[in-house]
Amino acid sequence: MEPRYIKANAQVIAASVIYGFAGIFFLYIKNMAAGPVVFFQLLFGFLALAVYLAATGKLSGIRLRGKRKTVLLLGAWQAGVMLSYYTAVNFTNVSMSVLLLYTAPLYVLLIAPIILKEKISTKNLAALALSLIGVVVVVGPESLVAGTAEAGSGYLYGVLMGLFSGFFYACIIMTSRYLRDEYSGMEQLFLSTGVTLVILFPFMLQISSAALLENLPVLLFLGVMITSLGSILYFTGLEQVKAQNASIISLLEPVSAIFFAYLILNDPVSRATQLGCVLILASSLLMSQEKESKI
Repeated sequence: MEPRYIKANAQVIAASVIYGFAGIFFLYIKNMAAGPVVFFQLLFGFLALAVYLAATGKLSGIRLRGKRKTVLLLGAWQAGVMLSYYTAVNFTNVSMSVLLLYTAPLYVLLIAPIILKEKISTKNLAALALSLIGVVVVVGPESLVAGTAEAGSGYLYGVLMGLFSGFFYACIIMTSRYLRDEYSGMEQLFLSTGVTLVILFPFMLQISSAALLENLPVLLFLGVMITSLGSILYFTGLEQVKAQNASIISLLEPVSAIFFAYLILNDPVSRATQLGCVLILASSLLMSQEKESKI
């Protein structure tokens, strides 16, 4: 393998591991709800991305062209996935939330036949079954029955938010595929982040300056390291890595999130979580083997 391909693969791997820290560092935020956290994370990330693009001479070339309404929609999906994911982390834990986030291929599989008129193959059905079983195993069959002790504590609300994060992530995947002939990945990220900041602007008014200063180091880490550096590594690496390979490498995100949550937060990793992890990631792996259709 040529050095440039090795470097590109290393960039995508590094990005996937960096993304895995998002939920962990969110738990270090004090006295701030998910909305303001997402706004300031994206604000700092957006500014860092602007500096990078300006330094590389790419900023001047980024502008809204065709499919403008779809770009706006991409920003809305981004707001949805981040708000629901962080809410899920608040009410459950990092391990469960990141696995529910990675049910996105399940939603793509369910929605694609309706919107894209794609046929469901045997491999698709196998992936669907694995993902559904994985979700039930991770969440716990007993927790899905109304009236349990856990269900009354907000646990099921967290699970629901985790499933919503997966749905919004699936919407991002499909919308991004629709935009790829008009905008590069980095352009989509920069423009959609700007849209998301406008959508979430009211959240900025809900936080005091004292709370913002208290959480500034963590917010800067989330913005600069995860939103900016992680995305730069991912999209620049993606230029030399096949999309299919990148989708497989990206499965390192939930694995690293679970590992570091155990290491840093002492989050318990039960056998059910391990089994669910294997099933959900096996489902994503199966889906990544499918040839992408043109939208």
